[in-house]
Amino acid sequence: MIRRHSKQFRFAVPIILTFILSLILSNTSWVAVSPICSHGSLAAKSLKKEREYLDQRLNKERKRLLRSAKEIREMMEGIQKHINKKNLKFVIALNEMMKYQIEDITGCQVPQNIDKQAKVQSSQGEDLWKEFMRKYREFRSKKRGSEEKKPDEESLREKKDDGKRGEDIIGKKDEKTDTISTDIENAPSPDAPAFNWMTAGKVTPIKYQGQCGSCWAFTSAAVVESNYFIRKNMNLDLSEQQFLDCAESDQPIYRGGQVITVKQRAGSCQGGWYGPVFEYLKTNSAALETKIPYKSEESGCIGAGTNMYKIVAWGYVKPDAGIPSVSQMKEALCKYGPIAACIKVTPAFQAYSSGVFDEFADCNGERDINHAITIVGWDDSKESYLIKNSWGTGWGDKGYIWVKYGCNNIGYGAAWVLVSSME
Repeated sequence: MIRRHSKQFRFAVPIILTFILSLILSNTSWVAVSPICSHGSLAAKSLKKEREYLDQRLNKERKRLLRSAKEIREMMEGIQKHINKKNLKFVIALNEMMKYQIEDITGCQVPQNIDKQAKVQSSQGEDLWKEFMRKYREFRSKKRGSEEKKPDEESLREKKDDGKRGEDIIGKKDEKTDTISTDIENAPSPDAPAFNWMTAGKVTPIKYQGQCGSCWAFTSAAVVESNYFIRKNMNLDLSEQQFLDCAESDQPIYRGGQVITVKQRAGSCQGGWYGPVFEYLKTNSAALETKIPYKSEESGCIGAGTNMYKIVAWGYVKPDAGIPSVSQMKEALCKYGPIAACIKVTPAFQAYSSGVFDEFADCNGERDINHAITIVGWDDSKESYLIKNSWGTGWGDKGYIWVKYGCNNIGYGAAWVLVSSME
């Protein structure tokens, strides 16, 4: 009897094994609920794969949407007719950036509650600036005391004859502009008819953001790099990729009559804002380009590998992040160095080659902007600001553009940063 049941079981075993093997190899929920994996980890993996898939589709779609040579020629003809009709002063020329859609090479997105954020941030930034200047003056006073005694009358006369300040309070101007206080050595005067930090040798090279809406990351890097150059004489090449992948911070906002903080990611290749980057850099170090090279696409966050490159404070030039007056912008450039800001990019801006850009495109309010840039100087004879862009040296005037005061909402969101100059 036992032998008979054994024989029957022998025939059943292959059938059972075949059934189990088919379940394992099939794409069924039976495998998914294996006790080896948790639902959370599977969901995270699924979301990651879905994001990678969507990014791949988006990149393919972008390449498909590149303008053809015929479209670019027609676009150039239309812009030139517009220039001739309006008697505009700038010159256009074919360049690589014209083959891209504007939304793929810009990416500045104004936070929905920017007015409230800016009010809080400007107040906090100003308080930090004042505290820094107090410590800086103490630092300079102690340093002077340790280096030399009181200067004699002859040396004071020489300083006066040379047009230099008798007092050694850095940033103290003549009587007309003595309200400006800065830690910048030999700071420029906002009363000067022209000045820019590029010809002063304190602006790092032009970079190229590619087909990724990461202008906000490049502007962030440009402003911080110039700050280090001006205040510490360090010529840095910071990693925009790190800002793209890692930068997030608690941003202050008003809610219910109270100030609360909300964590915000700085942005992505679909756009972002430099405010969270600056806040991030108050507690986290920037990385060098050699450590985290730019990929023109989002990637996983990698640590900076250093703790050297932080900022002390940042804020908006205007408390509501609006467009500063020309005098306010000049003062900010002298007091802080190059300024992060925004502008409305149009096809005419894409085609710019030289001259003063004076399109004055129609704008739906001052928040009608789409691109982050860096303002590095001004020239009253041109009535324009000198702008550092992130579209490579093959665009514009070797990567720069002169923009008429007030043109295309230039200056919206103007923001400054501060790197400690105390050693």
